[in-house]
Amino acid sequence: MIDLMVSLAIVSILIALMFPAISMVRESTRKVICASNLRQSGLGMSLFTQDRNNRLPDSIFLPPAPRAQATAVGSYDRMDTVLLPVDEFPERRGDRWDGLGILYNQGYVSAPNIFYCPSHHGSFTFIDAQDSWMTPRKAPEIIVNYLYRGIGPNGERVMYNIDPNAALVSDTMRSYYDLNHDSGFNVLQAGLAVTWFDDVGDEIANDILLRGEEDGNKSTSVQNAWGRLDDIPNADD
Repeated sequence: MIDLMVSLAIVSILIALMFPAISMVRESTRKVICASNLRQSGLGMSLFTQDRNNRLPDSIFLPPAPRAQATAVGSYDRMDTVLLPVDEFPERRGDRWDGLGILYNQGYVSAPNIFYCPSHHGSFTFIDAQDSWMTPRKAPEIIVNYLYRGIGPNGERVMYNIDPNAALVSDTMRSYYDLNHDSGFNVLQAGLAVTWFDDVGDEIANDILLRGEEDGNKSTSVQNAWGRLDDIPNADD
């Protein structure tokens, strides 16, 4: 009995020592899957732009014309490009799909789970949204885990006029409590490379947390974040 108890104690200690390493391996795997999701979205976007004179998918949350200042639409703002069908805007000739949702609606991206990061620990998972994807026209909103910029830092929406290093899509930054990863962001660049941004000191995450508590300043943190993601000095991909 004593030998058995000692053996169980040793096994328990070994499991406790190994658990952090196992968690790190699992998160690393999820990051790879997340990056793969963005690559598939990037491929769909590339095919879409080839058929649309190199123009990126439009979004009702962005300025109406290149180089124009962004303005909020109703209760929404630039950070709300995580919404793919948008029920509030019937003026779009009956087409509720927006931003990345256009890629899905028009067949450039075939699987809706591509828009969901496996590391996401917030309120908007693919499992939660699965029924809405089955009947999207009846769903008021479908919220995904990736934020679509839809425009280059120079105000351009034509793909080849945007710096290849500029960020176009990233892990969601809509809310601090919906961040996909604890340590950074996967980023799809205009050159269609997918790169990891290490959020040293949680600068972006903390900015989103602080400004997210202040009415009217939520999009400011997102705009600041895009500026940081445009230049990724610590890329490992």
